[in-house]
Amino acid sequence: MSYKKTAAILFLVMLLMVGGVWYYQFRISPPDPEDAHVVHHVLDPEEKQQVTELDLRAFIDPLDDHPEHVEEEPERLPDDRMITSRFIQDLASLIFGHYQPGVFPGEKGRLTLSFKELNMHYATDLTGLRYEEQEVLKAREEIFGHLLQPQVIDLVVRRYGPDLIEELIHLAGNNPRELPAAQGTEKRLLTRHETEEMLELLAQRLDQLSFVFQRTIQDERVLQWVEDYLHTVEELNSVYFEYWQLEESENARRDELSARIKQLIMARENVRSKIVDQVSDAQIRDEGHDVVYEAQWIFRRIEKGGFSRESILAMAGAGRDLAGIARDWVQEMTGNDVQTAE
Repeated sequence: MSYKKTAAILFLVMLLMVGGVWYYQFRISPPDPEDAHVVHHVLDPEEKQQVTELDLRAFIDPLDDHPEHVEEEPERLPDDRMITSRFIQDLASLIFGHYQPGVFPGEKGRLTLSFKELNMHYATDLTGLRYEEQEVLKAREEIFGHLLQPQVIDLVVRRYGPDLIEELIHLAGNNPRELPAAQGTEKRLLTRHETEEMLELLAQRLDQLSFVFQRTIQDERVLQWVEDYLHTVEELNSVYFEYWQLEESENARRDELSARIKQLIMARENVRSKIVDQVSDAQIRDEGHDVVYEAQWIFRRIEKGGFSRESILAMAGAGRDLAGIARDWVQEMTGNDVQTAE
């Protein structure tokens, strides 16, 4: 064999080896996305049938491999140690039972649950809450001590807020109620429109409570007014008690106490008016919500319970957050209604 033929054969073998190595390397490992000089490899039809799905992604767009393209799973929030699903069901049932839809066409529904009723409900009935204390009052203190921490408030709303709204929707669609009708009453489920209205009314009430909580805690005068109000009411009750214990012959003392009662009533209403004007708006006043009671509750948590202003502000924020969750569901339900109509 001539020298030229031998050289040609060796050159051909080396060329095939280099080509094989090049093909194997780039067929197994996709190019480095950071290499700016990388270009897309064009495959002929037969090659396309031979590459795997992973290889094909590397050849088609080796630069499209960034974290923003990866969809992360929703964060799984931890359960609270005191709250159970039974509590969420009980709270939803309480809200659901206080929604009254309109009777006549065009009549708006009402959510009649007040903050006072809510507080009184859980004053003695701690359904669905875990605690260690045996006495109810101490158990409430234990529960407040845990749940009224700012970081816990935020976590609880994010963890259980959607569950509460979903439970309300479940009740509306599965639990018939005896409801007022044009002719007496009728037992039926809530309509889709009524369910949306119930959630919107809940969102409005939560916004109102958040407003009251924030205004109460941001103006230091309010808590002082609340304290003055409570002292006035306490003295008024004491004077009333003495007044009704007087003998018929004690006219002078009766006149003296009567005058004092009038003074105390005026003082009570004066400070009450200051509280209402400072912590409410026109809509809250028109709807007749007892903002003085709500301000008293805040006062007791801070002055008697030792909780911080940050806890009250966290509750105000949590109310707005839960209102937002309720409105998100309303928007989703309304969107579904539009798509169905189309």
